[in-house]
Amino acid sequence: MLIMADAIQEVLRILTAGDVVVEEFAYGPIVENSLYTGQYHRCKADSSGGRLEEPLVDGDVEREWSLSGGDDLKELVSTVVESTNVEDGTRKDILLRMKYHQCKADSSEGRLEEPLVNGDVERRWRLSGGDDVKELVSTVLESTNVKAIRVSSDCRSYIRDVMEQFLQGLRTNHTIVSATFDLLCPCNTTIVLDKSVVMLRHNIGLKHFNLDLQFDMKGTTKHSGFGNALKKNHTLQSLNFSFSYTPINLDLEELVQPLIMDENGHQDNSTLTDLSFTVATQLSTMSPVGVTLAKMLRKNSTIKSLDLTMCATSESEVQELIQSLKENHSLETLSLQYCSVRGSMLPAIIDVLLVNFTLKDINLGGTPLDDEGKGLVIKEQLRRNEMYKVFHLKELETAEPTSARVIFCGFPYAGMS
Repeated sequence: MLIMADAIQEVLRILTAGDVVVEEFAYGPIVENSLYTGQYHRCKADSSGGRLEEPLVDGDVEREWSLSGGDDLKELVSTVVESTNVEDGTRKDILLRMKYHQCKADSSEGRLEEPLVNGDVERRWRLSGGDDVKELVSTVLESTNVKAIRVSSDCRSYIRDVMEQFLQGLRTNHTIVSATFDLLCPCNTTIVLDKSVVMLRHNIGLKHFNLDLQFDMKGTTKHSGFGNALKKNHTLQSLNFSFSYTPINLDLEELVQPLIMDENGHQDNSTLTDLSFTVATQLSTMSPVGVTLAKMLRKNSTIKSLDLTMCATSESEVQELIQSLKENHSLETLSLQYCSVRGSMLPAIIDVLLVNFTLKDINLGGTPLDDEGKGLVIKEQLRRNEMYKVFHLKELETAEPTSARVIFCGFPYAGMS
């Protein structure tokens, strides 16, 4: 394990290398259940006293094990609880991870060509809590090599400062194209939302922005401003919100307003193509989601993907959303996972698909309709729509015929032409 200074210097060297492209820079606390870490050292055994003496010189070892999701960890937990060796179970480190590859340099153009074959490298550094990483964050933001960042923050103030420093720096950064922020603490929810809005208003390089709020809190956080940001931002292509057990009341009317075409055919934002709201709990504070987004779809011609996992909380909202697709001819994928889509709605969905040939996929996983096995009927209709588009000759250019072929049927003329 590298000490803090060595780790930072190694990361800075990679970030400033002339032949490196960093596919993703990730920084944040270790909170994933899939990563099990342990630090231990070998000691001299004192058999007479039944105890362990001082640890061996250079005997410290730090190991990581990746566990697949859903594994039964009862035995592991029991062993840890019963063990007489475990002393500190409260350690929370920072995990810094980077995936990068070396590229061929094109000296004539002063740019990097395609990555070298088998040149991908993924490295991890473990940093002790509280270390000053301002220089590291500044280098990431100023580097022209970093393409994506992922920042996780919990309630520790110095980690929250890193998240806010990234949001502040992204206002003027033009090279990072994807940013994901995972907020694990309710202390600064409003601050992160406000800074995200300001960042999107000024940034001209970001194409994908993901905001994941993962915590349980009492009360409701009301927020608006993302619609105003979308009016000014003309580079963002996907905007994803994920709320896990978090009652966030986003002003949806304000958010989708720039995506609605006015009477003159003008739309304030025509670059956003993917919009996602994933909610891991019933979010009554944002109701009616389906009705608001149905109004948008009726007058939008740019959104291609809409994800409303767990959002549409009533059957009437879903009905409104489905009916809006009769007037929309740009949406290609729609996710209604775990929404109130019942089997009785099958005729209405099929009716829409008979006039809408743009839609390629409807994700109905976890819905009552899919549980009843009726999702297969929808998939079959979508497949037929694709075949129809392939064989549909209506839009092909026509020409005057220059020859003809006449077939005489019946003996003795059968086969003659």
